[in-house]
Amino acid sequence: MTVRQKRIWDLLMGESFLTAKDIGHHLHISDRTVRSDIKEINVERGKEVILSKKGQGYYIEEPESFWDMRAAGALENEENLEWEVVRRVLFDDNVPYLEMADELYISDTLLSKIVSRINRRMISRYGKGSIRKQSGSLVMELTEEEKRDYYSIYITTKNLNQFFEVESFSPYFERADILWIKELVFQELGSQKNQLFDATIMRLIIGIGVMAERMAAGHFVPEGEDVQAEAAVGNMMKAIEDTMKLQAPRGEYSYFQQMFRNDFYYMEGADNGLARGILEEILTGVSVEYGYDFSGDEEFCQEMMAQIIGTLRRNQNKQLKINPILHRIKAQYPLEYDIAIFFADRFNRLTGCVVGQDEVGFFAVHIIRAMETKMMRTKRKVALVNPFGKPVKELIRKRLEDMGECQLEIGENYSVFDMPACFPKDILAVLTTVPLQAAPADVPVILCRNFLDYHEKEKLLTVVRDQEVSSVGNYFKRLFKPSLFFTEMEYDSPRSVLEFMCGQLRDQGYVGDTFLESVMGRENVASTVFETGFAIAHAMENTAIQTAVSVCTLKERIAWGDSSVKMVFLLALAPSWNHNMVPVYNVMIGNLMKAGTMRQLSKAKDCKTFVDSLLAPQS
Repeated sequence: MTVRQKRIWDLLMGESFLTAKDIGHHLHISDRTVRSDIKEINVERGKEVILSKKGQGYYIEEPESFWDMRAAGALENEENLEWEVVRRVLFDDNVPYLEMADELYISDTLLSKIVSRINRRMISRYGKGSIRKQSGSLVMELTEEEKRDYYSIYITTKNLNQFFEVESFSPYFERADILWIKELVFQELGSQKNQLFDATIMRLIIGIGVMAERMAAGHFVPEGEDVQAEAAVGNMMKAIEDTMKLQAPRGEYSYFQQMFRNDFYYMEGADNGLARGILEEILTGVSVEYGYDFSGDEEFCQEMMAQIIGTLRRNQNKQLKINPILHRIKAQYPLEYDIAIFFADRFNRLTGCVVGQDEVGFFAVHIIRAMETKMMRTKRKVALVNPFGKPVKELIRKRLEDMGECQLEIGENYSVFDMPACFPKDILAVLTTVPLQAAPADVPVILCRNFLDYHEKEKLLTVVRDQEVSSVGNYFKRLFKPSLFFTEMEYDSPRSVLEFMCGQLRDQGYVGDTFLESVMGRENVASTVFETGFAIAHAMENTAIQTAVSVCTLKERIAWGDSSVKMVFLLALAPSWNHNMVPVYNVMIGNLMKAGTMRQLSKAKDCKTFVDSLLAPQS
C-alpha cells in the first residue's frame, strides 16, 4: 500500500461515508485517482474491504474487523526487530539485554515479547534453540552446526510464500550474495539439477548461503574428519573462498560434503524389509483408530516405504527437511494431516526417530493420494429412466465413469412405463432422458436431454455434495453439548485451557483420567492450531467413553505453538466413533477457514446459535 493509499484508508476509517470528490479534496488528487487507488487497495487485500453506496460514497464495512494501518505498520516493524534479535544472538558472542532494547528503541517488555514469539515458532519447527536471558544477556546454547540449521530454518519459514524466489532471501544475508550462490550451484550441478526436486536445490542454495555468511563473520565448524570431498564440493568451496576472501578450515569441507550428501543421496541398497515391517505395524494402528485400511494399496506402500527410509536417513544425518506447503496441507486436508500425525507418533515409538512438522506434511501428501484413490473406489448408485434403449444407456454409463470427484453407476434401469412410486434407499438420484409426469418426492431428478453432458454432470455433482452436507448436519448437532460449551473464558496457556476442558469431559462421563495426557501428547507432536486463530485438539488414540465435542471461546487470545488462539475445540472420540465424524471434521475446518466465520462465532452466547453459525458460515 502506498503512502497516498494509506491516507485514503485513514480517512475512511474515521468517517461513515466519503465520496471520491471529498477524498480528492482532502488529499489534493483527482476523483479518478481516488477510484483507482481504492481499486488497488481492494486487490491488495484480496477482497472488497472498501465498498461504495450510491448517493453516499465510499465506506469500510465493519472497520473494527480490519487492522488499523498503524497497527499493521507496528507489526511489520516488530517483524524487522525480530530479525535483528535473531541476527544478534546468532552472530554476537555477548548480547546485553537492556543495551539491545535501547539500541532498538524499544522497551524491555516488548523485547521480551519478541523473544517469546521467536522461541514459540522455532521450537515448533526446529525443536531446540530457545533464546534465554542469562546474567543480563541473551544467549542461545547451540553448536556451530546447530546455529546454521537454526539460521536456515528461521529464514526459510519466514519466507515460505516465496520459497522458490531466491532473490526474496537476499535481505537475510549481509555478507553472502545469495543470487551469486544460486548461479554457482547451477553451474556445478549442470544438467543434474533437472533431475532433482526444486525444493532440494533451494535447500542446498540456502544451506550454502548460510555457511558462507557464517564463515564471512568468522564462525567456523571445528576441525572434523578429513574427508575426500566430491569435485563439486571442492569447486564451490574454492569459489566461495576466492570471492569472499577467506580461508575455510578442513572442518568446513567435511561440513559441506555432509550437506551435499544429505541432499543428494540415492535409494540403492535401501533396507525395504525394515521399512515394510515399520509400515505394516503403523498401518494396523491407522486402521484401528481411523477405519482406513491402506495395506492393500501397493503403490501407497512403496511410496511410504521410500519416505520412511528417507526420514530415517535424514534423522541419522541430522538433516531437517523444509516443507513449503505445510500450512496449505494442514488447512485444506485436516483429516489426512491428522492421520499423518498419528503415523509420525507410531513411527517415533517404533524407531526412536522424532519426526518434525515438515516431515509430517510429506507423510500427509502420500495419505491424501491414498485416501482419494480409496474414495474413488466407492461407487454410488443412480437410477436411469430411459425409453431409448441400450445405446443411450451405454452412453450414459460411459459418461458416469468420468465424473472426477466420485464413481457413479446405474443401479436401476426403468422404462417410462414401469417407473416405481418409491426408489430404493441406496439410489442417490434419478437420471431421466425424458420429462417425468410425476417426479418422486424423496429422490432428486435430473433431466438429461443431452445424455449427461457437462452441465448435467455438474447438476449431479451438486446432488452428491448436497447429500454429504445434509448427512453431516444432524450428526453435527448431536456432537456439540450445551454442558460442554463455554464462552469468554480466561486462560494463559494451552495446557491450562485443555486441563479445564478435559476436566469437564471427565466429570460428565465422556472420558477417563488419562485423556488429558493423551491430548497433550498429540499436541507435543505438532500443534493443532490453525492460522485463523482456532485449535482443534484431541487425543492421540480414540479412547473416549462416548464421542462428544467441547468448545471454549477465550476472552483474550493466548499464545499457542507459533500462533495465537481465540477459540478451542476439543474432540473426544470413542473407539466405535461414527465415521460421519470424518466429514464433520472437514466441514468444521473448512467453514472456520472462511472469512467472517470466527467473528460470527465469537458473538454466539449459546451452543445452538454457535452450531448453527458454524454449519452456515458467512461467505
